[in-house]
Amino acid sequence: MALNGEWRDLVVDSVVRPRQAARGVMGLGVPQNVVLTAAVAVTCAGLVLTWAMVLVGPGVVDGVTAAIFGNPLLSAAAEFVGMLLVAFVTARVGRALGGTGSFQEALTLIVWLNAVMLLVQFVQLVLMVVAPPIAGMIGLATLLWALWVFANFVAELHGFRNPLIVLGGVILTAIVLVFVISILFAILGVMPQGAV
Repeated sequence: MALNGEWRDLVVDSVVRPRQAARGVMGLGVPQNVVLTAAVAVTCAGLVLTWAMVLVGPGVVDGVTAAIFGNPLLSAAAEFVGMLLVAFVTARVGRALGGTGSFQEALTLIVWLNAVMLLVQFVQLVLMVVAPPIAGMIGLATLLWALWVFANFVAELHGFRNPLIVLGGVILTAIVLVFVISILFAILGVMPQGAV
C-alpha cells in the first residue's frame, strides 16, 4: 500500500514538482534490466494508445507517424530506439557541459516521463470521444508541459541550477539532432511515405 502511495506521489510530483520527482525516481535505484523491461512495456502501451487515437480521430496523427505506425514492429523499434537515443544524448551532452548524470539515470527518467505521458494520453483519448475541442487543447498543453518537465529532469540529473537555460539547451539540441538525422536520411535515400 505504501508503494502504491509512493508511485502516486511520484506521478503528482512529475506534474507539479518535476525536479523533486526526478530525485525520487533516481532514488529508487531501479536496475538497468528492469528499466529496459519498463521501456518495452511503455513502448507497447504507447502504441496501443496511439492506435486507439488513430481510430477515434484519424487526423490527429501526422503523415510520418502514420506511415511508421502502419508497421507495428517498425513502430515499436523506432519508439524503443528513440528512448535509448534520447537517454544517450541527454547523458553525453549534459556531461560535456559539466553535468554529472549517467546514461542509466537518464534512461530511467525518460522511461518514467513516457510512463506518465501514457496517463495524459489516456485522458486525451477519453476527451477525444466526449469533448474533441478540449482534447486538442490538452494535446498542445501536454507538449509544452513535457518539454518543461524534461528540462527539469535534465537539470536535476546533471545538477544544473536553471531549468530555463536547460530548456533552451534541450530545444537547441533537438533541432541539431533532427537536422543531423534528416541529412543522414537524405544521404541514405530514406524518406518515410507521407513525409512530403
